[in-house]
Amino acid sequence: MKITLKRLRYRASFNQQGYEELDNGNVVNTNEKLFDFWFGYYKQSLSQSVSSNAFDYLKDKPTIITRHNDKFVEAMNNDSYSITLPSPNSKTYHVASINPDFEVNGYDTIVLSATGSTTTSGSTGE
Repeated sequence: MKITLKRLRYRASFNQQGYEELDNGNVVNTNEKLFDFWFGYYKQSLSQSVSSNAFDYLKDKPTIITRHNDKFVEAMNNDSYSITLPSPNSKTYHVASINPDFEVNGYDTIVLSATGSTTTSGSTGE
């Protein structure tokens, strides 16, 4: 599949779970934005999904493509990282699986799995 930069039309946030202590002493989880990135949705035909024996696995899990970043590969094995997509999928997701492309100007194909959280706070740069 040929991927071009113009397919990356949407902007998402890559977050890391943090902790915040409230005035009453309670500690709550937060998602702190590490950086924003551009992505595009990746669609598989039904025959591709069935032939890969992944139809049930991919159901209700968005698949995106984006420029390669080692943080996405690291997020596969670290639940403290998450990705927040824009509307209409404005949920927070973990990386369920990734097909990384380590070549220069490579594109990663990432399958996301919902976490249930939808908020982010803070920014440490882009």
